[in-house]
Amino acid sequence: MVESKDVSSPLSSHLQELRTYLLLPFLINTILMLMIISFASSLIIQILETVSLDINDLSIYSPVEYFKTKVFLSFILSLIFTTPLWLLCIYNFSKIGLTNVESKNIRFTLIIGQTFFLLGCALGFYFVTPSVLDLLLSDSEIVLQNLSIYETIKIIISTTLFTGLLISTPVFTLLVNRLVDDYKDARKYIYTLILFIAIVATPKPSMILNMIFLLSFVFIAEITLFVVRRRE
Repeated sequence: MVESKDVSSPLSSHLQELRTYLLLPFLINTILMLMIISFASSLIIQILETVSLDINDLSIYSPVEYFKTKVFLSFILSLIFTTPLWLLCIYNFSKIGLTNVESKNIRFTLIIGQTFFLLGCALGFYFVTPSVLDLLLSDSEIVLQNLSIYETIKIIISTTLFTGLLISTPVFTLLVNRLVDDYKDARKYIYTLILFIAIVATPKPSMILNMIFLLSFVFIAEITLFVVRRRE
């Protein structure tokens, strides 16, 4: 059990405490990632078959590309599995500076948000991703023959994560709206979060597709804010 420090402690003390809190999820994340790598090849084949692709139709452009794909897939899956633990440790670190109302709102948001995220990921993987790949391939054999296995897996995972994040966007938008009284400040925080998600989580096959994803986040967030403000 980590002893909580006073909120007035120096920054270095808070960083040391944060590192202590995050050590456990980091270790579990690393161990889980190494375990997943051992059977990542089977996962890659199953993922491609789910979206109606054959691994034999894809290309490998460097000797390390397939291994890089296995590492990338293992990292993402281990991170998804350990996300609740990461969030719990971050919450435990920060709750000393939260009011009771803020603490309850954040706990509720984390539980509901993660549930929506997982449901969104399932929806994205089985329904959205195949449609996105059909759009990108456009029934072109030339495009299919030049597909990189790493980029293909990256697009599949990114689209899946994007859908999960999009479905959970209203939950986190409501949290920001509850914690921030000023409407302009709330929008500023939400747009900063959306921009971060768009940079990190969206696939990069084209600027147009990225813009579609970015505008989707903005649309959902704005609709949520509009409904909440109208009811207030």
